[in-house]
Amino acid sequence: MNKIRCVVLNACLLSLLAASFAAPAISANRQEPPPSATVAFFDVPDLPARIDEPKLRKIDQGFVLDCAVANRSSEQLLGLRLIMLVVDHSGKLRSRITWTEESELSSYSIKGFAFHPIMKGELRSTDQFYLGIEEVIGQETIWHTVGAEKALRAYSRGQSDVMPEVRTVANKFDRSPDRFAPLRIKP
Repeated sequence: MNKIRCVVLNACLLSLLAASFAAPAISANRQEPPPSATVAFFDVPDLPARIDEPKLRKIDQGFVLDCAVANRSSEQLLGLRLIMLVVDHSGKLRSRITWTEESELSSYSIKGFAFHPIMKGELRSTDQFYLGIEEVIGQETIWHTVGAEKALRAYSRGQSDVMPEVRTVANKFDRSPDRFAPLRIKP
């Protein structure tokens, strides 16, 4: 009986030992996802949109900014105009990127997005990334930040008290067709 336990214990130990040597070989064949860079987001409380956990990663076709967008308003959002600053380790501005992304989002909701900034040149491992929202396009309203780049640049220098002015205008182009009165045809 004691001999059987010893054989079973040895078999278990050998199988665990074999599994531990096989595990690195299996994981070595898997490709690791490319590393992503953390992006600091400058939140403007007067805007209806906020970006959470932005991360920038390189893919074969360029770059992808993975993030979640939160809609803090009662209006459906249709898109965003974003601005990203690339700053070197000494604080010098290396690049400024602006682009527009379609991002339909229901009122008071949050959703994950993969945005595609068009970035040229190589990025350095010491680069720092700062993201802000320049414009939010809603179903009824467009929110525009005046001085977004200046405020984002100040934020990249550690000055979080510089806040851009937010102006709103009616969105006359993207209004929902069900908001208009139907045409009546006279008999």
